[in-house]
Amino acid sequence: MRKINQIAVLSALAFATACGNTNQNQQGGDQSKKSNAPIVDLTIDGPVTNNKHLFLRIVDDVKTDSSHVYTARSVFKGDTVGLKVEVVNMIPAGIIDDQANDDMGFTKGKIKISSIGAESDNFIKALGTIYEIPASGSFSTATILPTVFSSNKVNVDLDKTATYSFKLFLDQKSGEPAEMFFNVDTYKKSVEFQEKDPKFRAPFIAALQGK
Repeated sequence: MRKINQIAVLSALAFATACGNTNQNQQGGDQSKKSNAPIVDLTIDGPVTNNKHLFLRIVDDVKTDSSHVYTARSVFKGDTVGLKVEVVNMIPAGIIDDQANDDMGFTKGKIKISSIGAESDNFIKALGTIYEIPASGSFSTATILPTVFSSNKVNVDLDKTATYSFKLFLDQKSGEPAEMFFNVDTYKKSVEFQEKDPKFRAPFIAALQGK
């Protein structure tokens, strides 16, 4: 299993937190919460100037028996962009006694990323502009299953108000996986991506397109 260094762990832990109100509806066995918090711009300043930070507001939160399915949207240059992220509840902590624990921290299939249609295609276009690299075509029609490292000292309880941090390894068809820091913030009602290194920009786009 891929090793994760201490600097990357600290960076992921530093990546996070603020607020949003919700209304709750029930459909069958699942619970859906729609957020009243405003949709905001996709990009915000990250801790490192050159590392881009992407913010998407959770506008719908469907709770299943074992996970939360988040629909997240933002705005970029007048276009609505978005995607769907399913996060399994109670992902084990990956930081044990202040040390990264590979055996506990790494999982596959605990976070799933998928398209919501035209808004996800807009997300791909927005990434091309933000990263200043060519990006055309659509978001993958297949669900994306990154390898996940949980950069958390506690198990991920998505029913609580908290910020949970992860490191994602997103496979592309050629080359090394794209590495991205990822947050789920149940207080701000957001999902957030921050690049580990600009060299992963093109691989990140390729992974989201299934290329």
